[in-house]
Amino acid sequence: MRRKPCAVNRKNNTMKNILYTLIFLFASLSATAQQETNYTFFMYNQQAYNPAYVGSRGFGSFTALYRNQWTGFEGAPKSQLLSYQSPFLNDRIGIGVTVSHFEMGITNNWNANLAYSYKLQITDDWGMRLGMQGVFRYQGINFGDEKVVVSVLNDPSINSGGETRNYDANVGLGVYLNYKDLFYFGASVPNMYPNDISINESNTSGELAEYSAHFYFNMGGRFAINENVAFSPNLLVKYVQDAPVNFDINANFIFYERFVAGFSGRYGSSGTFDSVDLLMLYQLSGSLGLGLGYDFTLSEIKDHSSGSYEIMLRYDLGGEKSDLENPRYF
Repeated sequence: MRRKPCAVNRKNNTMKNILYTLIFLFASLSATAQQETNYTFFMYNQQAYNPAYVGSRGFGSFTALYRNQWTGFEGAPKSQLLSYQSPFLNDRIGIGVTVSHFEMGITNNWNANLAYSYKLQITDDWGMRLGMQGVFRYQGINFGDEKVVVSVLNDPSINSGGETRNYDANVGLGVYLNYKDLFYFGASVPNMYPNDISINESNTSGELAEYSAHFYFNMGGRFAINENVAFSPNLLVKYVQDAPVNFDINANFIFYERFVAGFSGRYGSSGTFDSVDLLMLYQLSGSLGLGLGYDFTLSEIKDHSSGSYEIMLRYDLGGEKSDLENPRYF
């Protein structure tokens, strides 16, 4: 009976060591895995990964997101995002800005994106937006943290102590196609070319850490079941070279144009589903919507975390009254 707590403590310490090891690998090796944040509300947060989405809602719109991943796990990822998009001068031009923050263990990253889109009206029902964006990123890694234990001395890929800062810039492109408010398809690469994110300028090993280009493909629609209920499926696929394809499959139900309830499955790098996600969105007024999401972890980390949660606020400005009374759900 006395051994069990010790075994559990050793297991928790082992998992913490694994987490920090993953952080070091993320920072010091050439990218072979996803490096951009996953969101449960990906269908309402398309601006985060597709610049062509800005302006598509037809009026000014703010989105704020907070994500706490693997709650109860020390050093687990936390993300915050604030974005704004709007038509500019006319409904063909869209502009948007996104600021996001990501922290995990000893890492502290900031992203700022400025996006522009132009709408091509293909037919009366089909529209297409082409978008581009400029990206500025800051990456901070605090090797002076007391939790850091260096197992390999004089590792040329890291600094021996203190905080390392890295700044870089990039550009992204995207396309967004929609049929009325019933169907959409998007394809994008938010960061087109690899960035050198090496964290030790004195590294002479010849191997550089890189931030890799991520390719996104997403689609979804809205189908009326009856006058009070609609079904809205959504799909997001993410691809990075030398990493497994990730995708999120979602099914939402919209009730009385005011309340959304749905669930998703996230297929990840483990070769199986990493989580099952529940979400709901309530339109508090014509302008303000509140969303709550919870991810039930299915991977091995489920024994050490109670899951992940996400909170979203969306606030719409101006626009036609009909737009606010019947808000678009993607």
